[in-house]
Amino acid sequence: MVDIQITEVKENSILHRKEISFEIAHLGAGSPNRIEVRDKLAAMQTAKTELTFIKTMQPVFGMPHVHGLALIYDNEDVASKLEPNYSKIRNLPKGERDAAWKEIKSKKKKKKKN
Repeated sequence: MVDIQITEVKENSILHRKEISFEIAHLGAGSPNRIEVRDKLAAMQTAKTELTFIKTMQPVFGMPHVHGLALIYDNEDVASKLEPNYSKIRNLPKGERDAAWKEIKSKKKKKKKN
């Protein structure tokens, strides 16, 4: 069970996004799934999941707590320009993530051949 508590919300009007600091108290072994957390945060902020990116999730040593930072963009154009590729891929489901990395690697190989 994952209990997300939002500790701070900053409105960044220059970059057209919200910067959300959060804490998670979780039971069981291991940290919570990044995709689950993204979906719950997007629902809590009434935002689209495609525009929500989890930047960091840092566990607290010896305790079932995680501190994190999420970014929620206003529109897709801004998100595609500002968010780096690795962050976009990291916030995809596992199957899509592997395919995206393979695509990027194949593009790099084609550039090296030319």
